Parts: sequence; C-alpha cells; structure tokens
Amino acid sequence: MSYNLNEFLQLGMDSEATPVNSLVMNTIRTPVDVQSGRSGLSKVTFKVPKNGLLTADSMISLQFIQKNSTSSNVTPNFISGALGCIERARLVIDNKVLTDLERPSLLEIPKTYSRKTQNEVAEFEYKFLANQFQTGVSSTGEEEFDVEKTRYFITDTPANDVQNVIRYRVNDENTSRVYGIHLKNLGMEFLEQDSLPVFLLGSREMVLELFFYKDCREYLVPTVGTMAADDYEVNYPNVELVTTHVQLPDEIQAEQLSMLRTQPFMYPLLDNYLVKGTLTTGGVGAKTSTTYRVNAQNRELHKLLMVNSDISSNIASNQRVVANQKANATGNIELQIKSNGLNMYERPITNQSLIFQQSTYAHNGMALKFPYNAFNVNARHAQIPQSTQHLYEQYRGSQHYLAIDFSNGNGGVYGGGSVQKQSLEIEYATTPQTTADPNQANKQFDVNFYLTVSKMLTIGANKVEISF
Repeated sequence: MSYNLNEFLQLGMDSEATPVNSLVMNTIRTPVDVQSGRSGLSKVTFKVPKNGLLTADSMISLQFIQKNSTSSNVTPNFISGALGCIERARLVIDNKVLTDLERPSLLEIPKTYSRKTQNEVAEFEYKFLANQFQTGVSSTGEEEFDVEKTRYFITDTPANDVQNVIRYRVNDENTSRVYGIHLKNLGMEFLEQDSLPVFLLGSREMVLELFFYKDCREYLVPTVGTMAADDYEVNYPNVELVTTHVQLPDEIQAEQLSMLRTQPFMYPLLDNYLVKGTLTTGGVGAKTSTTYRVNAQNRELHKLLMVNSDISSNIASNQRVVANQKANATGNIELQIKSNGLNMYERPITNQSLIFQQSTYAHNGMALKFPYNAFNVNARHAQIPQSTQHLYEQYRGSQHYLAIDFSNGNGGVYGGGSVQKQSLEIEYATTPQTTADPNQANKQFDVNFYLTVSKMLTIGANKVEISF
C-alpha cells in the first residue's frame, strides 16, 4: 500500500522550486513499531532515513478501513481531510524531542485557508488529504455549502439530511483510497523554509512517532445516519513514511561532516506546541469571563492561536461536513492580552470584525478564506438571512480561529518575535447567542492554545542539542 506518486509528481514537488546540482531521491519506510488495538493507544513509529537533506515534500501515506461497520457511506471530513486523524506527532533526534505537537490539524486549517482560497485548496490539497470545503451563495443570497463543487450528492430538498458521496469512500483495504500527509503539516513547518541536513546525524537515530485517534468521528463523516466511534480505523500496519531527499555529492558531505569537529551546525527553526485549558459557557445572553495564564517564559513568541474545540463526550455521531475538526464560535467575544505585564490593547476588543482581523495580522496579512457565518455566530446572526440547507447548518460557527501576532517586524527566527519574561494572561469573555446550529449555551469546550516559538537545533560531532 503506497500513495500514488504519479499524482504527486503531476502536481509538482516543492523541491523543484529550488533546484540544486544534485539528485532528488524518494524512500519508502514501513513502521519499526506498531501499537494498535490497545485502550487509548494507537501509535506508529518510523526511523527516518539519514540521506542528504530531508525536504518538505516528505509525507506519511495511510488509509482508512472498515472495522465494525460494513457501510461505505463514509468519507474524510471536508475541512482538513485525512490530516484530522493525527492526534499527536513527535520528532525525536538522538533521544531529544525536536517537535511534539498535539492536534496538528487545528493549527494547519487556518494556515492553509489563509494562504489559499477554497478553490486552490480543493485543487491541490484535495489530491493528498481529500479536504474539499467549498461554500457559495444561493440564488436568494444566502450563504450555503456548495454541493456542486464537492464529492457530495444531495436530494432535491437541501433541508433533508440525506447525502451520498461519489469518491473517497471508506471500504476495505483493497478499495479504500490512500492519502498523503506531509510532515510540514505535522508541526514540522520549518522544512518549508530550509531542508534538514539529516546526513550530519551520522549514527544517531531520528525517530518519528505518530499517534492516531481511536475515535473515527474525529476525522470521518457519515453521509447518512450515524457512526459509532469504532466503526472505522486507520490501517495501522500499512502506514508508510515516504521521504524525499536531496542527495549531495559525496565530497560535499564529507567536507561538511569534517567541519562538525570544529564548528557545530546551527539550524534555527520555529516550533509549535499546545497548551490546554477549558471553557464553560453560561446561558444565552449571559457573559462568562475567564483568564488564562500560559507559561511561555524566556521563549521568543511569534504567534498565538486559540481554538475552542468540542470535548470528547460532545462529539457528534452525525456530523456531515467537518467532523470534530472544529474551532467553535462561542458568541460575542471580548479579548484582552497581557504580555510582559503590559496590555496589548488599550482596551478590550469587543468589535467582532477586529477579532477576525487579529488572525489576518498573525498570518502575514492574509485573511481567512471562510465565509462570515462559518467564522462567527454572534449577536448579528439574527439580522443576517440564514439558509435552511442542512449542510450549511452543519458547519455554521465551526471555524472560529483566533490568532494573535507577536512578531516585531524584524523577520527571522531569532529577533523577529517577542521574548516573554512573564506568563501570558489572556482575558477572554464570551456571551452565547444560540442554542442550536451551533449550541453555544451551557456547554463545555476544550481551549487549545498553540504557541509558535523560536528553537535552535545544534548538531555537533559528538552530540545534538536542542534549545530555545
């Protein structure tokens, strides 16, 4: 079982954008360890090949198969696709953790949909991940899910909860599609900036550990009826690591290895890690204020992303569009952040348009390519015409990504962020507005804070050091 590299090459590899006078080679690795079927643990481990330079084109190939269900009316969610199955990704070099990121899909969704339009995501990412989130405007001027541009079939009455898919069904091992998840989407975004010279590691091991969700409702959507948590699963034994390397000439590699004896190799990178909290909202119209303290002391912070996701007991069994790949809108938001003892804003932000604009600043001036009602369900929703299409109601208020920019405009990994001398204080207040599609009132959420910080990988002749 391997990803179809013919499709990969037709789309063009990122490595081709910066040609060098050397060879580009692919390697395919099977797991050295698979732990699946145990309560709470589904893990696959790979040893990463140490050939030349590891590039951003490297990826994981996997497929989903039936477990306790024989129905094939199931497909990967439309917003993050197969990426949503990854619960945690760790990259370890010489027994030292370089990256360790939980729920990488929630970090990648706003990044992907700010860099690209919905059409661009569907045209390129769709080949790898099956993400195909497409929205449009009906003939009456209402926002809705654009069925005609996706793999969904739907009945003549859009309000009915009856759909079908023509492609990317989940079947058995012989007929289910194989997907490709790039390492740069698993917290290793630094590979996009600079290929990692893994040949310098010598005899030291580089290990990739992947943890998968055992609850298939996190990443799959049933097109009809409901789906149980263990109806489908990842085909663990057939997960593969497909790496792309730039192979340097032998004399250059030998020269670089000899230089390590006198001068270690320095590889600065931006790392992401997750800090968790909780939020419990009140009734409709009742304001709830919460202060979160996030320990980022002595780290150079570049960006903060806040995501309110459903807790495991609230995962829906009949979600048709985004599965549990949600950043829930919780109503009218008020925001104030204290960094190094000083307020970032003169007064708390209460304007919901400014809340949205914060994410634009954090993504280099590129706004999220989501429609209004996918991002916000606040006090204005009563004044905005609402579609009765069932698929629209399924994604409404599910993509509320709140990112804050901490860069100082200087650029670069070191010197481009803000060093935190004290714990960050996030003062977050919300006033729920609805009890259905989505339910915001009297509900508990997991609050995920993704921090983007500077980190340094140092490779010496005898040891590897990782510092921030």
